[in-house]
Parts: sequence; C-alpha cells; structure tokens
Amino acid sequence: MRAKREAQQAVQELRKQGLSYREIMQRVPVSKSSVSLWCRAVPLSQAQQEALQQRKLEAAQRGLAIITRLQESGQFVRRHPSRYHVNGQSHDDPQQIEQVRNLYNKDRLSVREVAVRMGVSFWRVYQLMRQHDIPRRKGSEQNFATYKIKPQFVPKRDLSDQEQRLRVAGTMLYLAEGAKRGTTVDFTNSDPRLVVLFLTFLRKICGVAEERLRVHLYAYADQDVEQLKRFWSSITNIPIQQFIKPYVRALTPNVSRRKMSAGLVHICYSDGRLLQLIFKWGEEFSQQLGAGAGVDNRSCL
Repeated sequence: MRAKREAQQAVQELRKQGLSYREIMQRVPVSKSSVSLWCRAVPLSQAQQEALQQRKLEAAQRGLAIITRLQESGQFVRRHPSRYHVNGQSHDDPQQIEQVRNLYNKDRLSVREVAVRMGVSFWRVYQLMRQHDIPRRKGSEQNFATYKIKPQFVPKRDLSDQEQRLRVAGTMLYLAEGAKRGTTVDFTNSDPRLVVLFLTFLRKICGVAEERLRVHLYAYADQDVEQLKRFWSSITNIPIQQFIKPYVRALTPNVSRRKMSAGLVHICYSDGRLLQLIFKWGEEFSQQLGAGAGVDNRSCL
C-alpha cells in the first residue's frame, strides 16, 4: 500500500513537470490506466500543453522521416492487399501457408517464433493466419507457448526446519511490504537487511531464475544514483544491467529530513503464478496461527 502511494505521488509530480504519460511510464513502472487516473486532477499550464503537442508533432515527423528513408533505400515496402487477393482469390504461397499451420498448430510455436523461423515479420504471419482461417489459440494455450522457453520458478520441496522458517518469514514480509495487485512480485524496502532476507527467500525457497530478477531504484535528486546502484547491486548480487531505469525525485520543501540515505528499492519478479503462490502460503500461515483466517488482505485495498 505504501509503495502504491509513493508511485502515485511520483506520477503526479512528474505530470506537474509537464511530462507525457509515456515519459512518466518510462520512469515509474505502472500501467497507462493508473497514470491516466492519477493525473486527472493535475492541471497543466498552457505552456506545458503546447510543449506536449510540440513533442508529439516532432515524434510524428521523426517517424515519417525514418519510414521515408527506409522506403528510399528499399528496406520498407508497403504491401497492398491486392497483392494477396485478386477478385476474391488468394495469391499467397500455399507452401508458406502450410508452413505457418504446421509450426503454429503442430510444433506449438508462438506467432513470434513462427515469424523468426520463417524469416518474415510478425504481422505477415498474423495476416496469413487471419486470411486463411488458422484460429488463434486460447489464452491459457498461448501463455504456455509464450512462456515455455522462459526460465520458471521451482519451489523447493522437503524443507528443513530452518528453510521452513525462511518460507514463513519471506511470505509474511511480502504480505507486509509487497504489492498486492497485478502479476508481478514487487517487494519494496529501504532496509538492506530485509531486502537480503526477501531475496534469500526468493532464491532458496521459491527457486526463481536469476536473470529475471529486476531492481527499481527510488532516489532523491541530491543523491549519487550511480553509487546507489553499485551499493544495491553488491547487496543484492543482482547485476546493474538488470536494474530498471531509476526514479529520481526532485527536492521539494516538504521532503522529510529523515529521507532514506541509501534510497529505496523495488525487488521485482514478473510471474503471476509466483505471486499467487506467496498469497496462498500467507493464507495457510494465517489459518495455522489462527490470525485473520479466511481474510484476503488484497480485498481491503
């Protein structure tokens, strides 16, 4: 809950500076719908509105210039629909259509993997599927195809007494300091000891894949961000390359004198199933201890 309030405050402060939704999302890892909701009550001056419009216009002009250069060099060719359908008849290569069908249905590849295998664009594969009645998979089937090659978490079984205590500690620590919504495990804290404890829980009990761990640093404008990144990298044993672009908060008169000397970090792991497993463990521990049995704390937010 505290992390959500901090994210909302950060979004609103960036909006007051005249940043666009996209620019805000690049600095604060939240959805566009959240940014839109939180920024409704943040007015923009006439100058800020004009600056946003100017940046949109310049972005559109840059995009048009890139397309023009690609067209002139022959690297970008816009295909007209008549190239594939003339008088209602398809002129696509039957072997290419069959290859898409086999790779997608028999080999269970994702659309993007099919495109890579065939050496064509993602949209070309999608176009062939749509025009030749190759149905897309259901959500659950597509998730399997998309994530089957990605490292998954593997919870440890047959825990020792010490590991069981770590499982309880890590779970309850997340219920106290972690995000309760979405599909990402997002633990927020400024205390290195608690951050290390939670990472030990993720690594030893949850069996997460190291390359999917992410760190999002929150710091103040008068702090050395690069030094903080090195500090947290050494504390967490997570390479700086896996750090998300940090959020640097501008100094304002109402900033507390008790500000965090080492900043604040979000330890993130994008896997909705792991998030649900942690909630399940939390419910089990609550029932075993007789505290708040049957209460889902996410419904209180």
